[in-house]
Amino acid sequence: MAKSLCKYRRVEIADKFAVISKIVSEPQFVCSSCARAASDKAYLCKPSALKVRKAVKAESAVAEDDKLHKVGDHPALTPAAQAHLAAIDLIEHEDIVARPTVTKKQAKQLKKLAKKKHKKLKKAAKAVQRYDKALQKAKDALRL
Repeated sequence: MAKSLCKYRRVEIADKFAVISKIVSEPQFVCSSCARAASDKAYLCKPSALKVRKAVKAESAVAEDDKLHKVGDHPALTPAAQAHLAAIDLIEHEDIVARPTVTKKQAKQLKKLAKKKHKKLKKAAKAVQRYDKALQKAKDALRL
């Protein structure tokens, strides 16, 4: 069985970057728990199949339009241009909710919260270091 993406540690991610990039390069499934995407559902803890987006349908509609027109009528669109038009079509036709803008007051509060979180994380990291040091001393003392 393949190792799920959420089980990789940071060190393993750096060591096995080529394998991981192959897994996530063409996602077919997304994890409903941790929101990671992969090409095979064996790499996810709770996989769900990705639905076919309208972009694929829009590309096929562009291809059908090209079949209807003669080659000499219009210049052929490049694949990049077709993808761009499909993306614009998605944006125009889907109900996309715009992100609310953040006021200065909210930005200040968010910055303050981030600073507090960073401080608590540093404090927790120090506690872990102290614990590891005490544990190592205890192991060394028992070996004597």
